[in-house]
Amino acid sequence: MELKVGVVGVGVMGTYHAQIYAGLPGVKLVGVADPDPMRRRVIEQDLEVPAYADPEALLGQVQAVSIASPTSHHYQQTRLFLEAGVHVLVEKPMTPSLEQARELVQLAERRGLVLQVGHIMRFYQAVADLPNLLGNPWVIEARRVSNNRRIRDIGVILDLMIHDLDLILLLLREKPMRYTVVGQALDGRDEYAHAVLEFPSGTQAVLTASRVSPQPERSLTIAQPGEVVRMDFTNDPYTELSIHRAMSNGELGGPTHVHVERTSIHNENPLRRQLKHFVDRIQRDDPPLVTLEDDLLALEMALELSKALNSLPQDRRVMPYPR
Repeated sequence: MELKVGVVGVGVMGTYHAQIYAGLPGVKLVGVADPDPMRRRVIEQDLEVPAYADPEALLGQVQAVSIASPTSHHYQQTRLFLEAGVHVLVEKPMTPSLEQARELVQLAERRGLVLQVGHIMRFYQAVADLPNLLGNPWVIEARRVSNNRRIRDIGVILDLMIHDLDLILLLLREKPMRYTVVGQALDGRDEYAHAVLEFPSGTQAVLTASRVSPQPERSLTIAQPGEVVRMDFTNDPYTELSIHRAMSNGELGGPTHVHVERTSIHNENPLRRQLKHFVDRIQRDDPPLVTLEDDLLALEMALELSKALNSLPQDRRVMPYPR
């Protein structure tokens, strides 16, 4: 039996959701909702499904829904569908506050519904390979910069840096002890942020996110004993993996050279993989890739950094991470 799905919010990301659902086997896209009449007309013409102004119009028609509206609407809309017994995939960040996110998690658990957060980086093949490359890292550096201020209701930490916070927290499986954060706000939103997180294992994570950089870059670099591992995600759908190892000629104090292994990893449509995982969790009861506690931890850290950055935007802040 086909799973009847809908999409709320058909901007750039929501349109991708709708297009993929329309082509997924075992899934029927029954409609979308968006307040913009032009977006609705485009979807109705391209995908030949009804488009509504109000998300409530989808109630009674859908068994599952993607929420791809602005973050400020996530809590209200996710709650609306969960209370109606509908499974929900909500784009990151889940909500603008940790309290709202916890409430939604509890509601989904009480109702026995799938609630999944759209952290698309988890579905890159290159990211799936990362645990096999991880040793005892000294430093993990993540850079995610662009010149795109399209998202206006949240700052750069909740918009971009949260991707890399999520990956690092999943890789290390520990909470940071303390952090440093600096940045710059424009028009009331943080648009550039640089954070250093210190973990109990001794690893430091250095994260940079920007929406005002001229040259786009998405990369992750891991420095660990004997090697440096770098992944460059900039040129989708391929991730360029390079492993740099120092090689010695065996003589004490003799010269060394660096041997570099390079591999190109094809990431087969991570969004499709993410939506297929969501559908399989509902139809086949597949286990989740990560837990909702993992989602809450990434959101908690992003909110903590954002709060610190915006409280004293001109100062350097070094603060203990609350336990």
